[in-house]
Amino acid sequence: MNMNAETLSPLAPREEILQALVRADGWMLDVDGCLVRTSKAGGAGGTAIDGAVQLLEWLRRHGKDFVICTNASQRPVGTYAAHLRKLGLDVGDDEMMTAATAAADYIAAHHRGARVLVVGDTGLEEALRERDLGLAPPDATNADVVVVGAADSYRAATLNGACLSVADRGAAFYVTVDTPWFHGGVGRSVASSSAMAAAIAAVTGVRPQVCGKPSQAIGEVLRTRLGGAGRRLVVVGDMASIEVRLAHQMGALGILVMSGGTSAQELPLLPPAHRPHLVAQDVGELIRQMKAIKA
Repeated sequence: MNMNAETLSPLAPREEILQALVRADGWMLDVDGCLVRTSKAGGAGGTAIDGAVQLLEWLRRHGKDFVICTNASQRPVGTYAAHLRKLGLDVGDDEMMTAATAAADYIAAHHRGARVLVVGDTGLEEALRERDLGLAPPDATNADVVVVGAADSYRAATLNGACLSVADRGAAFYVTVDTPWFHGGVGRSVASSSAMAAAIAAVTGVRPQVCGKPSQAIGEVLRTRLGGAGRRLVVVGDMASIEVRLAHQMGALGILVMSGGTSAQELPLLPPAHRPHLVAQDVGELIRQMKAIKA
């Protein structure tokens, strides 16, 4: 039985939801604004939020499967995991997922043998290579797949190749994220991948498919990583429009922490697809409440 959003309403009693959390099989934890307070994507240069260490310890002690998932895509997954370890969070490289690795997993599953043009940085390139996907030259105009990720800068030749591949060759077009802003609990900054993908879409008239949170693509990848169909899952994050929406799409319990990009003023106005099953001030409050529950 899949006991999560499909069978448990966000209006259910708080204790019932906490009991469901304790019994859940697999967890997805957001990074920025959830485990780490930072102004840079992927936890870089930030500080661990109260309770983050304890939540990871609880998950390990109780044998829960979990994935630490960030919408960052610029750096290799091991770089982001190393950032978290420096902050005291016990996270292995294989327990980390980025929007770049989610995109690579999805493209590998749906476009095996394709030549992929990367409009991004090393994080996306490395993820694709690790899945034995062939990378097109950075100025190729005949790629089978175009995928956009975050970067500090983009080459005009690559942008030209991406537009021609999509417009003239009909290349599949993906972007790691399409949210306009990055939130990490310390202000906000523009999401460069979204901005660049919007530019390509404006030229070609083709909208990209999103591979990061809260897309159907990453939901497919995450559920596979967490054991497949029938598993009772939890998604924890600071954005109602991203992590909670993803939870509803996956049939998971959506937990919203108020330590990042969602304000208290927004809560009463959230549409049904963004309404959390549980709200906590931060993961510290969440773990304290779970420890007090006898499932």
